[in-house]
Amino acid sequence: MRRDPYVTVGEVAAYCGVSESGLYALFKSTLNETPNRVRRQILCERAKELLSTTDLTVEQISSQLSFSSSSYFRKVFYEHIGKTPREVYREARNI
Repeated sequence: MRRDPYVTVGEVAAYCGVSESGLYALFKSTLNETPNRVRRQILCERAKELLSTTDLTVEQISSQLSFSSSSYFRKVFYEHIGKTPREVYREARNI
């Protein structure tokens, strides 16, 4: 999932040789997370890197990472990172 966060749960399950429900059980037992939540975490980490190293807008990053909207991106980002995209952008630039 880190290499390709857009891979489907079914594809990951097939690669691992388990059913989708088996994959969910493995994620829950080892990470205490769901595959979709792990995917969102990976995307938020990428977004944080882009916010820190580029001048892309939140809307551009949201679109580039295939979030359905920039408002949903902001919500998910805050949930996973604990800061708003603007806070990360400003901290990276000491603003």
